[in-house]
Amino acid sequence: MIFRKIAFFAIAVSFTAFLAGCNEDEKIMELQREVSILETRSDSLGVAVRTMSDVKPLTIIYDTVRAGEGPFHVFSRLKAMVEGGDADLGKVYLAMQDSVEFKLRVGEKFYIAVDGDKHVQRFRYAPNVITSHVVVRTDSGFVYKLVEKPVVKKQSAYEGALEEGSTLNGILLKVGIPRRMVGVVSGVLQCKVAFPLARAGDRFRILLEDSYYKDTWVSGKVVYAEFDGRIVGHHEAFRYEDPDPKSSYNAHYTETGDALVFDGLRYPLEHLRITSSYGSRVHPITGQVKVHYGVDYGAPTGTVVHAVAEGEVIVSGYDEFSGNKIAIRHRDGTSSWYMHLSARGVGVGAKVAPGQAIGRVGSTGRSTGPHLHYGFKNAQGAWINPLSKTMIATPKLSGERLARLKTQVAEIRKQTEITFASPAVKANDTTDVMVHTRVLQ
Repeated sequence: MIFRKIAFFAIAVSFTAFLAGCNEDEKIMELQREVSILETRSDSLGVAVRTMSDVKPLTIIYDTVRAGEGPFHVFSRLKAMVEGGDADLGKVYLAMQDSVEFKLRVGEKFYIAVDGDKHVQRFRYAPNVITSHVVVRTDSGFVYKLVEKPVVKKQSAYEGALEEGSTLNGILLKVGIPRRMVGVVSGVLQCKVAFPLARAGDRFRILLEDSYYKDTWVSGKVVYAEFDGRIVGHHEAFRYEDPDPKSSYNAHYTETGDALVFDGLRYPLEHLRITSSYGSRVHPITGQVKVHYGVDYGAPTGTVVHAVAEGEVIVSGYDEFSGNKIAIRHRDGTSSWYMHLSARGVGVGAKVAPGQAIGRVGSTGRSTGPHLHYGFKNAQGAWINPLSKTMIATPKLSGERLARLKTQVAEIRKQTEITFASPAVKANDTTDVMVHTRVLQ
């Protein structure tokens, strides 16, 4: 039984109101509630105006993140629309640079409110439905404020067993795990379990924690994962939370502190069919003997392409030879390359997770038909055979972090026992699988 490795992570994104903290700000909030209406009346530059009799005339200016862009690109366009743009928006950025990590997605918006003299009074960026990054002009300069709406957290426990001829993702869906979290759960399990050796009847238990704002799902995480197999043995994974929410140590570990970063690489496609290997070959278009610096996988146009490991996108563009291409730098300095894509789903600077969908197979550039050219460079920038690259460096907890992990492991075990003991409900209308859920206070 072979399990193909696939992951997809989704975050619910919604527009939220401009949040503030004084009487004047409350009036601006009233203005901001009409931003959605103003947008429908805005011109092609994205400018919308709303004047209220009891406040100074205000102009709400926004700009939208485009493919392959970072904060610099959006700020550059906004600067051209305001008086003293370089100075004001430069100060806005300085006020939040140590507090905000921009992980931009196409379609997100930056909003600024300017007065009648076109001086910036407020800045707002909302990466999700509950979080707003706000910068406010005060008498002493620009001040950053993080505003977070309250959320309700729910824990859900799932258990099941592998079935003959099934895929891992299929079984996770069958036991009721939401589709948006299947890839995340799959990635955690594959960190320690050699699924080609897994057998029907091997059992697993999963504890998820989801955050909701009203009825909108905001985020989810795998708190605990357990797998018990006849051949692969017994494995557990615990979610570790560092005091710093931005810490790279926020991940899954064994009880002894070994990081569950998948040691080998994910597959770039769910189904693999090699059409051209790494090494010397006769080029199918030029007829010349050249080294083929990668592996070609045949697949229909539109097939989803996945990142083989965690990393940061360093290339997302097009050229006449490679067509649409993406490159990702990994934690050990190596980089993976994906070429001839029909579509690119991530831009330069984006952080990607192992198995995350990043694009789709195509036949752009110099290509004889739809396929994925998958290449790999070592830390020195030289091409290597992707099939020979098997390891990515992983961290290990020690000292205070290891002690903190042990405390968290004890708490997770208690949570697992309580949640699995909660009354069970049907996962959905199409299965008899029962899921244990409880709301956290």
